[in-house]
Amino acid sequence: MGMLDQLDVDAVKRLYRADLPRPVDVLNLIHFKDEEAYKWYGVLTMPLLKAVGGKVGWMGTHAESFLGEPRAEELLVVRYPNQRRFFALALNPYYMVVANPQRMKAVRKFEASFTHSSDSLDALRRCKWVLVVHFHEAPDAIQNIVETAGGQLVYQSVETSQIIIAKRSHPANTNPLVFKRTALFEFEDQESCEAAMQPGVLNQLEEAAGEVSVQLYRRVPQKNALPASLGKFLR
Repeated sequence: MGMLDQLDVDAVKRLYRADLPRPVDVLNLIHFKDEEAYKWYGVLTMPLLKAVGGKVGWMGTHAESFLGEPRAEELLVVRYPNQRRFFALALNPYYMVVANPQRMKAVRKFEASFTHSSDSLDALRRCKWVLVVHFHEAPDAIQNIVETAGGQLVYQSVETSQIIIAKRSHPANTNPLVFKRTALFEFEDQESCEAAMQPGVLNQLEEAAGEVSVQLYRRVPQKNALPASLGKFLR
């Protein structure tokens, strides 16, 4: 059964017409079945992303867990001018017939929602190491605790809507984010982050936010985001 057969037309219409804050960021939390296949999905999708005005804000691989299970093997922030541009990509016939089957082949588990951030992507793009805090409440307290410990807030977002495209649930579909808020803090390297995330700091985060997940990611260099065969060809 193809994507067109699974399309929830009514849900897509409602989301397309919704008055969501702009810009719209899609926070992608990805677990792989086949990472190399996902890199090919990225190659297939990039021309469409540029055509609709989308931008990759940051992409990183999981390096270490401080609180909770890893939320993803790869974290990806993608910014669109609005959710209609997202649907211009997701409902493009080329995407549905060519790119999305490649994504389904590559992804084991997937969380993604429409989120909003008032932050520029410039500071985030410069970061090599990012501490990611997923939570539901108390954003000011979270920021104060991590910055006091030595991190610098570079990006934060809050879920504004789930992304409903398909009628049937599937682990690799756009399952909504478990945590509605996400804050990204820059650290110089893994060692400085480990030194900052001491038990006392982690206890403070739990006391402030209740349910919370604290994970460290390292930026993926652009050349490493390409499939191995294509990367060798381009070099």
